[in-house]
Amino acid sequence: MKRYLPIYPIEIITFIWIIFTGLFILFFPSSVRETTWVHLLMMRGTIMAGFVAVMLLHRVSGWQFLTYFRQLAPILLITYWYPETYYYNQLFFKDIDKFLIAADQWVCGCQPSTLFSELWAPAAWFNELMNFAYMSFYLALAFVHLYFLKVKTEKAFFASFVLLSSFLLFYMFYIFFPAEGPQFYICSHPSAAIPNYGPMRGLLMWLQSEGERPTGAIPSSHIGLMVTYMILFWYHARKLFYWILPFSVLLALSTVYIKAHYVIDVITGAALAFPFYFYSVWLWHRLNRRFQPSTRSV
Repeated sequence: MKRYLPIYPIEIITFIWIIFTGLFILFFPSSVRETTWVHLLMMRGTIMAGFVAVMLLHRVSGWQFLTYFRQLAPILLITYWYPETYYYNQLFFKDIDKFLIAADQWVCGCQPSTLFSELWAPAAWFNELMNFAYMSFYLALAFVHLYFLKVKTEKAFFASFVLLSSFLLFYMFYIFFPAEGPQFYICSHPSAAIPNYGPMRGLLMWLQSEGERPTGAIPSSHIGLMVTYMILFWYHARKLFYWILPFSVLLALSTVYIKAHYVIDVITGAALAFPFYFYSVWLWHRLNRRFQPSTRSV
């Protein structure tokens, strides 16, 4: 009986990211800042070893729960891959924020990332709403996985792959087109972006202190992935599309309000979500045919 390589598509794209960024760091160590290239490579080796260990354990033990772990857990690594882009994104360009500010001025005739909060920050309820809306992105990410797990396991694996693939494509932009975003470039730190009062603001500040770095302004992965959630629901759970739509609008407003993004970041993030989604779907089917030929179509 022919044996196929015991590897899942989501693991393959994770390995590709590890190898690509690892080679980038290895060949351009001078581009690394605020840490060492050795540390970054050691982290990749550790992560890769962890993947291989779980794969071998799964093959030997046959434990079913490891199928879920291997196909869903890799997306948790975005909490490491995203802030890490800050350490090696200065090879080709310095921060391009001044061009993004100019683009906002040309498109809007003003600077929405500063004007929006100046007008509405005194309204405590609106300030809290915007902070909650920004965090709804993470709640939606969890909801997508939980919903599709309940409906059909294979759909959850498919959704997790598409989302991680889209995340990594956005992160690729952050390496080659570094931008801090207004909360760092204009305000020097997120804590200075808008008034720091209310429980939602406190929770968001805690989240940002753990994982936010002066990177990833354009294109907005928050907006891009929220659009990706909407596309997934449009094709696979149409009713939920209409439920998530108002949260997506609020998220778009909140990214500008809290100064995480310029308006041009929001526009490019939403626009790129579509090609990234369809490319990821194509890649999922291609990798499944090659490595998991028994997988049913979703």
